[in-house]
Amino acid sequence: MGIVSSTKKRILDEIASHPTHGYKISKRLDIPISSVYEHLKELREHGLIEYEESGRRKVYVLTEKGKLLLKALE
Repeated sequence: MGIVSSTKKRILDEIASHPTHGYKISKRLDIPISSVYEHLKELREHGLIEYEESGRRKVYVLTEKGKLLLKALE
């Protein structure tokens, strides 16, 4: 794949299907929570995702750049 790892791609796909928080991503994809948050941090640094505060949780959503990347990877 080159641009993003398979794990990051899975996370992006999950966020694309329904914006959600890190804990739920961890459970749905069976990835350790610490790894999920590290990947989320890197995806944010590259401008592929952002988050919205929802109570005490951060709900992650794709940016336009993230949507374009997923489309390019199809």
